[in-house]
Amino acid sequence: MKRISSKILISILFLVNINGFSQGYEIKTNIKNQQDTVAYLGHHFATQRYVDDTARVVDGKAVFSGAKDLTEGIYFYYSPSVYFEFLIGDQKFSIEGEVPDVVATAKIKGSPLNIGFYEMQRFTAAKRQEAAALEASADSLSIMTRKKLEEIDQSVKAYQAELQKKYPGTLLDRLIRLMQTPVVPEPPAGVDTLLFKYNYYKNHFWDGIDIADPGLLRSPLLHNKIMDYLDNVVIQQVDSVILAVDQLLEESKKNDEAFRYLLISLTNKYEMSPIMGFDKVFVHLVDQYYLTHQATWTDEETIKKLENRAATMRPNFIGNPAPPFVLQDTLGTDYSLYNIKARYTVLFFYDPDCGHCKKATPILYAAYPELKAKDVEVLGICTTTNSKRWHEFIRDNDLGWINLADLNNATHFKYYYDVRSTPTLYILDKDKKILLKKVATEDVPTIIDQLIAHENNN
Repeated sequence: MKRISSKILISILFLVNINGFSQGYEIKTNIKNQQDTVAYLGHHFATQRYVDDTARVVDGKAVFSGAKDLTEGIYFYYSPSVYFEFLIGDQKFSIEGEVPDVVATAKIKGSPLNIGFYEMQRFTAAKRQEAAALEASADSLSIMTRKKLEEIDQSVKAYQAELQKKYPGTLLDRLIRLMQTPVVPEPPAGVDTLLFKYNYYKNHFWDGIDIADPGLLRSPLLHNKIMDYLDNVVIQQVDSVILAVDQLLEESKKNDEAFRYLLISLTNKYEMSPIMGFDKVFVHLVDQYYLTHQATWTDEETIKKLENRAATMRPNFIGNPAPPFVLQDTLGTDYSLYNIKARYTVLFFYDPDCGHCKKATPILYAAYPELKAKDVEVLGICTTTNSKRWHEFIRDNDLGWINLADLNNATHFKYYYDVRSTPTLYILDKDKKILLKKVATEDVPTIIDQLIAHENNN
């Protein structure tokens, strides 16, 4: 008998292992009462959906198949008249159902995981209807109704807990865990109750959850969980948020795909944050991750754009000294920002042809006499170099505050004050430190009163 060499034997074993662990997927569907069409198999990824495969639907039947295993996650079946979701953990199974409600009529073979998933959907849907009926009832605010709603909530949680015991470690178990929130125990005697509850909730928010889990990434649940944590659990102060995003990003580095998703999501989130001062989080992300070449998927052009965007934000952080400038009034007289003496200074950047500016300017100017009486100066700063339009705008609105412009574009104030749209408004203290920025014009009088009250109380 001819002997098999060790190298050949190793090769055979290698092929056996590959075939044993990567046999591909085959998902058979039979959805009654739908027309012949094309159906799509796709998956969730955070807030997006992506198509993985297509199949012809004939007499309600379709087969999706491929040579490679699908990554775990929440997947969906879509055709013009049918949409339903299922879990990929098992790679070969079948789903039968009937429109209009596939979930209610589904029969699954070959996937215990999806049997549990559909049981949960049906149970939850029934409880949701029960709760909705109670909330719509005449005594929806009664103590009895509130108690019944609490009982429904507890029954859903208990049902989910049983499913977790039945499917431990599976994607279903991990998804349920993602939907749960920490149960805070009674605080020990002698401690601050509110502080204890907050710290416990925050410290246990991610118990049992791996944010680098590819299966959880392929669902909308993980993204929602992360945003809930950053927006509602973490204290909304810049330093606290920066610490939190760094901790999340460090955890995500176990999976390149997770790190990429999270860094991109957080970069977009904080560049466009409506919360004043959170531009500092964006700049931190650029400095800490992009400029240190940790975002290996990002090309040099994109990195340069991010670097430039951060550079426009850096000079005008809340608490910074306002970038100095010397601008001219309508007679060509120089006005230096730091030579203007006032308790507070309002910088109102506007464009004469901007529709929002045309509405906001009269509102702010109507408050100017009252502001001036409180030692507040307003600088109306035109952002264009069109002298004629500037003078017309001043005349049309009868603006008697300090009107300034840089008709030669010599100071680049739009860059240093990050004036990307108009109107843009800053409030400075007596030393010209930036207190607030990009506030609504109509809010200025109230904000000034609050600043004065705070000043007087201290």
